[in-house]
Amino acid sequence: MEYHKRLRLFTSFLLMALLLDACSFSVQVLPTAPSSPPTLASSPPPVMETTAPLILPSETPTLINISIDMVAWLEIFKSFGEGEVLRSVAFTPDNSVLASVAGNTEDFNIHLWDVASGESIGTLSGHGGIVWDIAFSPDGKILASVSSDGTAKVWDWDNGELLKSLDFPAEVVNISFSPDGQILAVSGVDELLNQVQMAAIWTFSVNSWQPLIKFPEYLNISVMAYSPDGMILVGGGTSRNIQMWRTSDGVALFTLNHAEQVGDAAISPDGSIVATATCETVLNTECTEGSVWLWNLSTGRLIKRLAGFPSIVTRVAFSPDGSFLIAGSRTGMLRVYATSDYEPRFEATSPGGVEALTFSPDGRLLASGGANGEVHLWKVVYRP
Repeated sequence: MEYHKRLRLFTSFLLMALLLDACSFSVQVLPTAPSSPPTLASSPPPVMETTAPLILPSETPTLINISIDMVAWLEIFKSFGEGEVLRSVAFTPDNSVLASVAGNTEDFNIHLWDVASGESIGTLSGHGGIVWDIAFSPDGKILASVSSDGTAKVWDWDNGELLKSLDFPAEVVNISFSPDGQILAVSGVDELLNQVQMAAIWTFSVNSWQPLIKFPEYLNISVMAYSPDGMILVGGGTSRNIQMWRTSDGVALFTLNHAEQVGDAAISPDGSIVATATCETVLNTECTEGSVWLWNLSTGRLIKRLAGFPSIVTRVAFSPDGSFLIAGSRTGMLRVYATSDYEPRFEATSPGGVEALTFSPDGRLLASGGANGEVHLWKVVYRP
């Protein structure tokens, strides 16, 4: 009898355990898939278990490539920084950090920002004058800067360490790494020659920091760009000319003549077009109409003028995928042209004007800024 009571009791406990086990399953929740444009391939959403704490979505959702098909949804989603005129911005190759310089008389620092949060992650101090331009090396390990103090400085930016300081005859205003990262090019004002103010681009070996080829010009070189294959270097601006040199030996190939000074230049990703930012119409020394001039890189011939800006065009940039050209004016107008026909497709306004403009290397962010020292980050906000 006692045996049967124990057997029934054991069986009851066994059934209860089985029932509890059957009821204690983990619930799986499939998050609602975000709306995505029809041109993008959608991937299966991840499965999240409620047994672990849910991590809220980051402030910045998954970014969409800024192509000509998506540019109509381009919006500012984050602004940060303050100071005087924003001079230059640059992304690290992995798109995670943005460097900026903004100042006229007081702020000579290089500011580093976390792109995801917009929070400051430090500054690099050492220049004694306005920092005009900055550039990350293609491998992202070093950051280079140029200043009115007549130096170019090379930084291990991640550790805040100054690696090298290069001295020049006068202010230097533009800096760029060759596409392969082996050469650093620095442009600015050179010494007087027969009462003529000379200018130059100086190039250096990144491995040894020894000087290589010097590319001569006049007055100042505020504009400089490498072709994607690194075989052509363009530079100039203040003289109203843009020179095109062969990088292997410094031979001048073409001179691109403009009616007014040139504020910026960009070469298309396929290496076929040079876009220059300039002024189309001047009235009483003021630029009343800005424009972008398009040149054939292989022949040096003017192809087309894209006019109709309310003030001088200060910055131009091709999208990394090559599908469009964006130009910004001093009053803040941003205008996008499809590279298929160079017809306008989109317009927007960058608060404070446009003195700095660049894409993230992956083509999913655009950074702009101007007179108020703020950096504005743009992304595609798709609303089907």
